[in-house]
Amino acid sequence: MHSTSFVYFYSAWVYLHDRFTDDKRLQGEFVELVASRPERVTLVEYERLLEVGRKLSGDPLIGFELGKAIQLHDYGALGYLVETSKDLQQAITSLLHYDAIVADIGLAVFTSDSDNAKLTWQPKNSLGKQAILRNMTAWVSAARQLLRSTLSPNQLQLSFSVCDLELQRLQTWFGCPVSQNCPENALSFPLDFLTMPVATVDSLMHEHIEQAVAKSVSALCDNHDLKTRVANLLAAKHSLAGVNQASMAKALNMSVRSMQRKLKIQHTSFRTLLDQERKHRFEQLIDNTRLLDIVDALGFTEQSALNKVCIKWYGKSPSKLKGRAKGE
Repeated sequence: MHSTSFVYFYSAWVYLHDRFTDDKRLQGEFVELVASRPERVTLVEYERLLEVGRKLSGDPLIGFELGKAIQLHDYGALGYLVETSKDLQQAITSLLHYDAIVADIGLAVFTSDSDNAKLTWQPKNSLGKQAILRNMTAWVSAARQLLRSTLSPNQLQLSFSVCDLELQRLQTWFGCPVSQNCPENALSFPLDFLTMPVATVDSLMHEHIEQAVAKSVSALCDNHDLKTRVANLLAAKHSLAGVNQASMAKALNMSVRSMQRKLKIQHTSFRTLLDQERKHRFEQLIDNTRLLDIVDALGFTEQSALNKVCIKWYGKSPSKLKGRAKGE
């Protein structure tokens, strides 16, 4: 079941509670959950909180306001990890690898060309716009805190529409054009942003925190059956390059043979799960990513390997699928 960390949920609850202290809907529906302080909060409860916040505030962009208010410590251990990164590139890498411990509700993919970089975020479930707004806004808010800069992306893409006044609010804060009804949620920014140094860099502390975060991800995966654990670990990878049965078994602290046996009991295999993850990423990337970049992102070493799986999946080569996606 998809979930968020309690800290990530709680920061949104605190924001709303401070503004609507006496409201019975906010108190009555969530006071028991907040008091129990569970490690994880289900996606259903998280989205319910955002919907209550929308109704209480009357603000159709409450998720945007929650994202603006995000602090790095609201990401828990991951916040401290990115805060000690040497530059934005390392911070993004940490985010991509360990995002699930904050909110296991979407898949982030990073791509780049010679001039621009792009962070794409695709929800794993059908999410309301408030959760998407909070996520996309928090990325920029966190980057500005890390770099102590008011930098702005080149473009924000959203998978839903907003009215003209809402669009103006978003464009003013993000400092860039906002495109609506896009096939994905994404932020594009200049490639040279990646080398901007983080103000609080601490390489030794970063190494120690990363070890702790990695254990948290492992513990999160341990709460699921092996099939789900392997799928989650594959989804958490920034790139599938170098991912194989040996590396996966090592990450799960078991032998390859043991992993194979247990997956077989669940009527699947590592190859099947890897194939599913590759197909999922291919469908996200095909519209606007170069085929050579897709080859790398899916962990292939040659274009011919991508051609082969595309014919297996769709009966067509990737070049024909890309042409169809662009209306050619």
